[in-house]
Amino acid sequence: MDIDLLAPDVFSGHRFLDQLAAVRARPGLTWHPEPDGPGFWVAARYDDVHTVLGDPATFSSREGIRLGGTDEAARLVADRMMVVSDPPRHGRIRRVVGAPFTPAALRLWHDRIVAGVTDLVDEVVEAGAGGPLGDRPDEAAGPLVRDAVVRDAVVRDAVGDLTQRLPNQVICAMMDLPRADWPLIGRLTTDGLDSPDPIDRLDANAEIFGYFADLIHQRRARPGDDLISALLAAGGDLTDDELILNCSGVLTGASETVRYAAAGALLVFADRPELWTALRASPELLPTTVEEILRWTSPGLHALRTVTRPVTVSGSDLLPGERVTAWLCSANRDPAVFPDPDTFRPDRTPNRHLAFGWGPHVCVGARVARLELTALLTALISRVRTIAPAGKPVWSTGNFIHGLTSLPVLLRPA
Repeated sequence: MDIDLLAPDVFSGHRFLDQLAAVRARPGLTWHPEPDGPGFWVAARYDDVHTVLGDPATFSSREGIRLGGTDEAARLVADRMMVVSDPPRHGRIRRVVGAPFTPAALRLWHDRIVAGVTDLVDEVVEAGAGGPLGDRPDEAAGPLVRDAVVRDAVVRDAVGDLTQRLPNQVICAMMDLPRADWPLIGRLTTDGLDSPDPIDRLDANAEIFGYFADLIHQRRARPGDDLISALLAAGGDLTDDELILNCSGVLTGASETVRYAAAGALLVFADRPELWTALRASPELLPTTVEEILRWTSPGLHALRTVTRPVTVSGSDLLPGERVTAWLCSANRDPAVFPDPDTFRPDRTPNRHLAFGWGPHVCVGARVARLELTALLTALISRVRTIAPAGKPVWSTGNFIHGLTSLPVLLRPA
């Protein structure tokens, strides 16, 4: 194995995609050893990822869904948290968790989500430099920052000022959380998913669980017009503990994918200004552009499954108890499915990407994510004439969720 899918430095930037491309070219699945573990299979081609994610009877989620997780944590939430459950229990939980995300339910939220995103963009684009970037040393933001405060333009950290706040504010508003709590919830959500330290992840998630325990008690007594109350109304046979776990799952899932996909989109438009000019001139390209952003960025890198019975995938024989990782990001760059896969093509169609997964565990909040990205680009199109780099982008180093943690950009208002 000439790639280490456990080493943080492999994921700083996009070098891992080149290495996964080499894995894709090999016959069968590839076995990946672990220094302190049993090892795992790597499924990197589109069809193999599709097979693994589409067969929960053979490839189970109950024993964990990510590399670097702990067996103890998986046991605590197995068949209680939607993403760490198998049918039939998974279906019963999903019917509850998915109730607020149906097309009919989202029609009630549509205008509020769009208005919230638009207000945030207005705040970020208003004249004058500032925001988190203004308090950051030049060395951290990049050498261009010192000269980037120019007439008619504003320098922003596209992540800290915009894309990190956007999904957090949308889901917090849908849950009707106090505005004063939104920054705390955003930090805990990121730490609970992205921290390289399993103990830090457990601590952050424990704090989130405690927060939702109090909130669920309050909403049972005084239900409102919010996502938490909708989950309680659809609760079925879920216990309060299960509702707490799945509220946390909704919070995490709703935040991180959009954050990284939106940041990746702004990087593309900053590096290739002709694409931004073309989108502003032809906003009818928005639907295909959003799908290409999701394929191109693929923030969720892998999903882990545990084999339940002997199975052969692309000629490789897998045994019960072995683990297999389905690399969504690699499937979305498979040239057998996506012509010229390493080129960002806003008009790409068809675009059968797996950014939201596949099978029974496909992302329950995919419609909300698409709405947020569409609302963001719509607001930017009418407010921002050009997007340009204003410093060096900084990437996360995780192998589960991946994307930009800082992206200095210069925005010139329309």
